Amino acid sequence: MRNSTQLEIALEPFLPKESLELACEMLRQYPHHLVITPPRSTKLGDFTADPKGGRHTLTVNGNLNPFAFLITLMHELAHLITYEQHAYRVKPHGIEWRGNFRLTLGPFIRKGIFPADIETPLKSYMSNPSAATCNDLNLSKALARHDRTSHPNIVLLDDIPNGLSFKYGKPHRTFKKLNRVRTRYRCIEISSGQEYLFSPLVKVLMIP
Repeated sequence: MRNSTQLEIALEPFLPKESLELACEMLRQYPHHLVITPPRSTKLGDFTADPKGGRHTLTVNGNLNPFAFLITLMHELAHLITYEQHAYRVKPHGIEWRGNFRLTLGPFIRKGIFPADIETPLKSYMSNPSAATCNDLNLSKALARHDRTSHPNIVLLDDIPNGLSFKYGKPHRTFKKLNRVRTRYRCIEISSGQEYLFSPLVKVLMIP
């Protein structure tokens, strides 16, 4: 990322095409290290400050679909901007960060970068953004439907009616979806009768 083209080349495979120029323009305003990482189960991205005045670090998981990647990148850039303004004097996801997140992501929403099924829950989420997009079920579902999939019958568990069976895991085990308990679904493994709790956002193989 040493010249004016390397950043675009690095990010082109990960971002929506229409967002690339503006995203790079924003990133260049705040010198930093940007690391695209392998998938991480506990986070989509993060921000690490360099208190000695060097370059801060942003990371984003490289397996995210372009729309989720853009949202996560702007989320972490908002952390960088907030740190530059306030250092550690404010809460990580307090009012200052929320304001900066709206400033970083807002232009992309106004430019119509996001498809309608994402834009609607995204606008609702941005009215009071939280630490993670996965805290908003409607937005998480909309983003998940744009993930690349290798099989036409892979769907979100939340989209399968109660009482139907699905396959999950490696090797594929067969489960039946039962009722919802707070934020999870009760599911029973057919072969063992064992009950499990599944996130509504887990991707499963629907049995035709």
